[in-house]
Amino acid sequence: MSGSPLQRALSALHRAEDGVLAIALGGLLLLAVVQIVLRVGFDDGLAWAEPVSRAGVLWLAMLGALGAARQQRHIAIDALPRLLPDAWWRPLHVLTQTAASALCAWAAWIGWGLMQSEREFPLPFVSGIESWVPMIILPVGFGLLSLRMFLAGFAERPRPEAAL
Repeated sequence: MSGSPLQRALSALHRAEDGVLAIALGGLLLLAVVQIVLRVGFDDGLAWAEPVSRAGVLWLAMLGALGAARQQRHIAIDALPRLLPDAWWRPLHVLTQTAASALCAWAAWIGWGLMQSEREFPLPFVSGIESWVPMIILPVGFGLLSLRMFLAGFAERPRPEAAL
């Protein structure tokens, strides 16, 4: 295998992230199918399936956002960079990525506060798990997004194609 130890470690981390995302999606789909079969076929269902599904969608969205940010495939408005001269593109890229990083850091802070509020007066999520536990993804996910956005501002990235 070629590449530096850091590149190999990052590659392994990316594969692990993709694997967790695939397992989460597959698990949510399987849970939904089982729930449908139980409700339609047996007029029954899993009591814990609804809250787990809601929390799973939140986790799936955050993991998907992390994957999109890793590949620089997140939502971006790139009309202005296409029109600017080359000398302006790089500073604008650093500025926009830093601003996005700051917004994600702020969202992580808000998520931490929400999670702490939930910890003060926890409700049961599912048997043996309190309601704040699935909320861990908010500060962790947005914190990681903030880090990814910040690092992306200083990484080599090709300039968007000029407008036709």
